[in-house]
Amino acid sequence: MKIASFPENEKERLAALLRYKVLDTDFEECYNELTQLASEICQTPIALISLIDTDRQWFKAKTGLAARETPRDWAFCAHAILQDEMLVVDDTLLDERFFDNPLVTNDPSIRFYAGAQIKTHDGFLLGTVCAIDRVPRHLSDYQLNALKVLAKQVMSQLELRLAFDDLQKHTQKLHELNATKDKLFSVIAHDLRAPLSGIFGLSEMLLEDLDNQPKEACSGLAQEIHDTSQQTLSLLDNLLRWSLLERGQFDYQPMAIPLLAIVQKNLRLLSSVALKKQIQLHVDCPSYIFVMGDKNMLSSVFQNLLSNAIKFTASQGHIYISAKELKHNVVVTIKDTGVGMTTAQLDQLFVIEKNVSTHGTAGEAGTGLGLVLCKQFLALHQSDLCVQSEVGVGTQFSFALTAVVR
Repeated sequence: MKIASFPENEKERLAALLRYKVLDTDFEECYNELTQLASEICQTPIALISLIDTDRQWFKAKTGLAARETPRDWAFCAHAILQDEMLVVDDTLLDERFFDNPLVTNDPSIRFYAGAQIKTHDGFLLGTVCAIDRVPRHLSDYQLNALKVLAKQVMSQLELRLAFDDLQKHTQKLHELNATKDKLFSVIAHDLRAPLSGIFGLSEMLLEDLDNQPKEACSGLAQEIHDTSQQTLSLLDNLLRWSLLERGQFDYQPMAIPLLAIVQKNLRLLSSVALKKQIQLHVDCPSYIFVMGDKNMLSSVFQNLLSNAIKFTASQGHIYISAKELKHNVVVTIKDTGVGMTTAQLDQLFVIEKNVSTHGTAGEAGTGLGLVLCKQFLALHQSDLCVQSEVGVGTQFSFALTAVVR
């Protein structure tokens, strides 16, 4: 038996085959009908749509054969893809390439073979549409031409498959863009308007009766204005970062960063909010730990995760921030004793079109954008945001960053 050599463009040919995502898919009627037609036109008991993979020939459709694939070394079609013209073998016992082939000497006992190449628009031969018989025979020009036409029809079906796959991707992208647009409008219409209205109302109270207001009342109103303004600024920051990220304009600039410095910076920003709710913050992050990452992105991740933990932890609760070295990584964990989440909430946590704003334990507003932003930023760091939560017990977020050896 003579084993077919590989085409000179084998690497590119295999890449072209994989592009169509057809290998190991289920049988489909449109392909089955083509092998049935080939069998009827050529008057052969067996007809196949055979695709030549790395080490096998695999049948997308078959008539009159039980096997779904055979070794490539045995494949007649592996010889066919080495030439542009159809491969026709009237009698396999008279051909030195095939007379001792296991497919000739054993079942299905091939004595006749005719294969028309399945050729892509850019010239790669993926396999054949072939007609096979157990006795020697000769096909007419009409039958041979019909096989060529059927091979072209197979290629058209594969192109349709590829076009449909691209259409699905574009449809999904449009769906995501619409979800992004809807979320943005929702934030602007509700989540951003509400705190601005609150600031306006509080400042109006001060202006209308400033002279008669006791100092303590003025201080209280000023504190409310400050807290609401801080929430609004945080919201605007998230909106801006999210918008830049969606448009691909947020550059990832990695550098060696002392992790504790980022943690402490964001704790200072949020300490007044935690103090107001009497939440205790516990930090276990050694000063010698450095990570590789984008300082602004990681600062945003910590700010959002800490803000989220404070928001959903009741008065006198606890939040634990820890960082531990594990081989070449640093595992960061932010755990709270807050309200926790249900399985349904966890499933939709990072799906932007299903992510809804939820008020905190003290009525704090939010947009649901923060966690989505965290996950996207961490993805740029080749990391993932993992979450564990139990209703009434609390929530734990964790992620890994690349450690810097100093």
